[in-house]
Amino acid sequence: MEFWTGGAGLARMRAMPASLANGYDSFVADAVKAEELGFAAYGAPEHHFTYDGFIPFPLQALAAAAAVTTTIRLVTGAMLLPMYDPLDAAEAAATLDVISGGRVRLGLGMGYRPMEFDGIGTAKRTRGARLVEAIEVLRRATAEDTFDFEGEHYRYEGASLRPVPVQRPIDIWFCGGTSARAARRAGEAGLPYWLANSPFEVTESIVHEYRRAGREAGWPEERLRVAAFKDVFIGNTMPEAESLRDVMLDVFYEEHILGYGYLVDDSGRHVYNPPRDHPMYTRFVDSLFCGTAEMVVEELKRYEALGVEAVFLPSPQRGLIADEIMPEFT
Repeated sequence: MEFWTGGAGLARMRAMPASLANGYDSFVADAVKAEELGFAAYGAPEHHFTYDGFIPFPLQALAAAAAVTTTIRLVTGAMLLPMYDPLDAAEAAATLDVISGGRVRLGLGMGYRPMEFDGIGTAKRTRGARLVEAIEVLRRATAEDTFDFEGEHYRYEGASLRPVPVQRPIDIWFCGGTSARAARRAGEAGLPYWLANSPFEVTESIVHEYRRAGREAGWPEERLRVAAFKDVFIGNTMPEAESLRDVMLDVFYEEHILGYGYLVDDSGRHVYNPPRDHPMYTRFVDSLFCGTAEMVVEELKRYEALGVEAVFLPSPQRGLIADEIMPEFT
């Protein structure tokens, strides 16, 4: 199992104010540290029009990280592809791939915040179908010298990409949520699936649904790869780990998970500003794993047995993870 991580320095919190410039400095410094600690990949997310300056262009931030690292892969998690022209996105990704010597990994998501689609002026309701088409455009653009593409939303004739990336094609992942619909969409398209935080039992069900859809669509098993986001809070005792989680719930998660439509109910509808006892929010809280280092190893072993080949751990406890968690998986 590979271990990926990302830069927490770009998340401005109301209870913990800091300058945006310092956030980017921290992001770059964290990339250097993650490489030194032995993480396989370092990532940047994407959001737009937020008061806190949350990074709007992950490929630009990762270019700064590429300049000070040499081996760690640079991953977007997630880049909101429906907000781009696919060929423009392919050019930007290929440029970073050249700059970094072939270290780009694209986690590509559909987005969920209405203000982002409204601000950029693109339709939210078609984002899922456009994501699948756009991923295919990126794959072909970074793999072929010249290509044609005709879909419902995007069309290209005799298109060619410059610069040509080092990777042919660039490594691409479908970043879905934790809904069966997203899993089926990724499986039917034969795309590697990177799913969001969820309790293990939900993850297990979603992974089975993804692989079932992929097999029914005729894709070989080697195409049906799985990675997972997983927030972990490590303490010497369970109460200590839970206190670390509760701080993050208070200063970050309650706003970003409750306020912007991250939660999706079983019918596929986004949930805005629900009470804290809403079942979808309690499920999210249950997905934040708390425990000792030994308990975290045991939990991640369950993911490994499920066939999850990589976990993205955004935890600031990277030194502890590198010392006490990762050696159990090498």
